[in-house]
Amino acid sequence: MDFHGRIDTRWGRVTFGLGRHVAHVVGSLAIHSYTPVTSRTPHDFISVGDARDVPVAGRGTVVFEAQLPNGYHNVTLRNALHVPKLAANLVSLGTLQRQGASVVSYENGLSLRFNGQEVFRASLVGTLYHINRCQIQTVSAYVATSGSLRLWHRRLGHLNLGAIKDMQRKNMVNGLSILSPQEYDRVCKGCALGKSHHLPFPKQSNTVYEKMDLVVVNLTGPMSVPTWSGMSYALMVVEASCRFPVGRLLKAKSEAAAAVKEIVTMFERQSGKKLKRMRSDLGTEFMKELIDDFCKKNGVIHETTVPYMPEQNAIVERAIAVAFEMVRCMLHSTGMDLRYWGEAFLYAVYI
Repeated sequence: MDFHGRIDTRWGRVTFGLGRHVAHVVGSLAIHSYTPVTSRTPHDFISVGDARDVPVAGRGTVVFEAQLPNGYHNVTLRNALHVPKLAANLVSLGTLQRQGASVVSYENGLSLRFNGQEVFRASLVGTLYHINRCQIQTVSAYVATSGSLRLWHRRLGHLNLGAIKDMQRKNMVNGLSILSPQEYDRVCKGCALGKSHHLPFPKQSNTVYEKMDLVVVNLTGPMSVPTWSGMSYALMVVEASCRFPVGRLLKAKSEAAAAVKEIVTMFERQSGKKLKRMRSDLGTEFMKELIDDFCKKNGVIHETTVPYMPEQNAIVERAIAVAFEMVRCMLHSTGMDLRYWGEAFLYAVYI
């Protein structure tokens, strides 16, 4: 079946027989990336129904928002011809079909699809088809304009949707008119990135741990002043059920994994139970050797905290904080050399 009719859209008309998209540019429609025609060639004219050749003024990209049953879709028509002398805007269905579009006809209208996704719908009005497009109408120079709920969400600085609907219902903003207020078909990417935050951690935990159910580990250092024996790091390992701490002094991070394995072996022998879970941060001093050579071989689950979230390992973080508060108090009150912080740390952990 040959089509030679036209589709009349709310922003113009779409034709079955025309070979290119043609924009007259009326209302809220605009051409982006516009390139004017400077030296006219035979290709810079279009032929209309009375056999006249109408000159093309330029080329560009046309963008409009088509309304669908369950939301909206941004439609982009590239390489459109700007023909000011035409009385309406035209879209070439043949051009769209050559680019892979398909048309599905239904009662009183048709639907255009790309790769199975619906792009726009056109309703049959009389003998012409009107594309269902979201209109933006100007109210006055000092009053806001109507628009979709998504558009108002952006206009009002990404205000939550409930507040926008309340503002309309209570007439708090002159000219706030929402088209299809029940429809909002997508997640706002700006809100997802800009409003995301983590909730505060609870003040205390009610979790009850069984013996050797969890061991928490943390390493702090290097200290600005090494001990008199050359130690620069302090390792803390805490058994979670009874909060029993063990501390070690280390010269380098590379010694951490061996020290942790030694302490865990001591815990298991003294308690008579095997370790089930170990928790630490993502420090490289723990990851490879501790996981590959110890946890995997012994069936221990290794849990790691999220970066910049020391609260997830609060048991050992708090234990280290308390121990070093005692260290500073002991050194300052006795006037001892700072190189004795290691001995003060081991004493604080012991008591």
